[in-house]
Amino acid sequence: MPRPKRLKKKIPAFRTDNEERMFWEKASPGEYIHQTRATKVRVSPQFRQQVKERKLNLTLRMEPSRVRALKAAAHYHGIPYQTLMRMWIVERLRKEPVG
Repeated sequence: MPRPKRLKKKIPAFRTDNEERMFWEKASPGEYIHQTRATKVRVSPQFRQQVKERKLNLTLRMEPSRVRALKAAAHYHGIPYQTLMRMWIVERLRKEPVG
């Protein structure tokens, strides 16, 4: 018996960012993948080097309450808490004068 054809869903037009956010909270992006196109991206040599740079493991002791707050902030942003910590540290280092 042949499989029934799946209807290709179309991404609707959104009037507001909030309307789009609410749509994607309920929708599965996989159902709309047929509407996407590959895009070429140029990456600077400096950025490529930063990405290739090997990361070192680091041990950091923190109070459990601060770790819970950090995990909550990371959950809010939708990223792992270690990534959020690294982003915040790098952000602060960029603001500090060197030497």
